[in-house]
Amino acid sequence: TALIVALARATLVISRDGQIIDTVLYNLSPYIQSSSPIFASQKMFVVQAIINFFVHSGSGQAALTMPIMAPLADLAGVSRQTAILAFQLGEYTNIIIPTSAVTMGALSMAKVPWEKWAKWVIPLQIILMLLGFLLLIPPNLFGWQ
Repeated sequence: TALIVALARATLVISRDGQIIDTVLYNLSPYIQSSSPIFASQKMFVVQAIINFFVHSGSGQAALTMPIMAPLADLAGVSRQTAILAFQLGEYTNIIIPTSAVTMGALSMAKVPWEKWAKWVIPLQIILMLLGFLLLIPPNLFGWQ
């Protein structure tokens, strides 16, 4: 995990010093600003779930994505706490990702093939994603700060 955080931090420094983050924010802001805060936070949730496929470490993913997601949340009228909630809810996809060492290790110890696990867990994953969408509504409605 420490190596992933260090690499994410190095990526952040390069992105910030090279003004890449500003470019990314400029290009993503129309997609986020054109949405209501509820829908914007749900978009952030989906993005975090997708990024979770590539970066399994929660701390590494936070170091990599939150410098972009926090200003995007500000632009969309979403509180930073809600952006962090979207980040945390996006971590639910860890239970199905076949490239996750923890998931594959647990399945290996239990002698459960990933295909069998996926067939069982996909309905649960859909429920968790829908629940994530629903859980992002109240913080936006009540101005969670």
